[in-house]
Amino acid sequence: MHVAQTLTRVRGRVPSFYNILRVVVPVGLGALLGSAIVNPHHRTVEILVGFFIAAVAFLAKPSRAIVAFIIVSLFPAHLSIGTSNTVFILILLSSWMAQQVTAGKRISIRTPLDLPILTMFAAYLLSFINVPHGLMGVNLRGFSVFFTSVAIYYLVVNLTPDARAVRRLLWAGVVAATLMATIAIIEIFFPGRELLPYFFIARTITSQESVVRAGAGFRNVSGLSQYAIFYLLLFAFMFPRQRTRILKVVLASLFAVYVVIFASTAMRGAFMAGAAGLAFLVWRSRYVLDTRKVVIGVLLCAAVFLIGHQILSSAGVVRNLWDRFYELQEKVGSHVDREAMMKEVFERSLEHPIIGHGPVIHLPRGFVTLSSNNPHCQYLLYFYTIGLLGLGGFIWLMASLFRLCSQAIRVGRRHKSLIGLTALMVCFQTFFFVFVLHETVDDYSSSFNYPLFLWYVFGLAVATRNIILREAEQTEEKRRKEELSTDSVPSLSTGCLDPVE
Repeated sequence: MHVAQTLTRVRGRVPSFYNILRVVVPVGLGALLGSAIVNPHHRTVEILVGFFIAAVAFLAKPSRAIVAFIIVSLFPAHLSIGTSNTVFILILLSSWMAQQVTAGKRISIRTPLDLPILTMFAAYLLSFINVPHGLMGVNLRGFSVFFTSVAIYYLVVNLTPDARAVRRLLWAGVVAATLMATIAIIEIFFPGRELLPYFFIARTITSQESVVRAGAGFRNVSGLSQYAIFYLLLFAFMFPRQRTRILKVVLASLFAVYVVIFASTAMRGAFMAGAAGLAFLVWRSRYVLDTRKVVIGVLLCAAVFLIGHQILSSAGVVRNLWDRFYELQEKVGSHVDREAMMKEVFERSLEHPIIGHGPVIHLPRGFVTLSSNNPHCQYLLYFYTIGLLGLGGFIWLMASLFRLCSQAIRVGRRHKSLIGLTALMVCFQTFFFVFVLHETVDDYSSSFNYPLFLWYVFGLAVATRNIILREAEQTEEKRRKEELSTDSVPSLSTGCLDPVE
């Protein structure tokens, strides 16, 4: 009896296996991470990233896991079995579907963009017919980017049921934008500095340029310029809706930083598309917001950019945008080679005009003086890679996005309670307008992680539209019921009561 009591006391004092793991696992992972930062080892980084994405995707709720993904997807690591983004989304998608099945819920992922997405998906698959045998691996990786992007879209649409979920995803994007801004600023002022091995390495100054054109986590100047335009719109939308001074200061500071970042990209096409977008914003918001305030805000934004650009370019911090426009007039610079490249890509596209050559362009690198295969036109790139079938699906996709944005704005402006979501739809549609214009002179799919952000925005726009339509319908239904209940109440003046004799 005494021995049994002693064993019971000892067992009570010995920590459980679960408590041991709670201490050992974080300490062990912390030691591995520390060693990977101090003395980088490729496999160690892979193990850490793989463990993180598996833990988040499996253990966290899908609605929270997608928030984490929005942040970490901007900085993917290359694992042995693919990129961390692809692995993360595959695990999250499968775990979400498994949870739906085990909970006895019906899996319904239908959205307004299903048909154009299905068309593009079919075009990608058919394009593999024309892929040379030796290039199958790189084309599969290119297809995985499209697959991952579409999976993000469907997860965002299905995991965003209400306005609260929209706000959560928007703030997750703000956190990601803050990290992206930090890297871009370091690139601009400290070019070539290694921030974290295998993850963040600032761009260096090339021999053709005197300053860095930042690419941040995208490592792509074009992608960062569009990203900056989106968040300049979003910060302007969110700023007046914050109640605390701290959040307003944060958003105003981020707005100023992204003005610098956009100026650093020195993208002629993005500047022209952005200027057109400001005009579109004024027109599109005329029935939703105070037009006078919008016009004043647009003029202030334009003035801030122009003054800021002049100061930064004069100080030698960013490249002068007007000098790049002067290159067009003098027919010098990189655009001369791009003309030759676009002509070459178009001629080769005619070899397989219907289904294209495969998900990834594979022209001989450097067949013109530019050491790049990208034709700097997304529509032409789709024509070459997935043919007219895929290009038609993409145009259908963008037209559908414009239509559903217009539908949501038209419905939402009738209800004062939905004015915030309606204004957000105006921001989305303005960004899509800028995107469609800018893609005539650039190609978003040349980046391996910017497409993931773009399809996240697609999903958020569709989810917001669904919320507006549903809440508007509920409001109308409630109003009809109130009218019916009012009409059914008997009145003395109608003679419904028998008179007293």
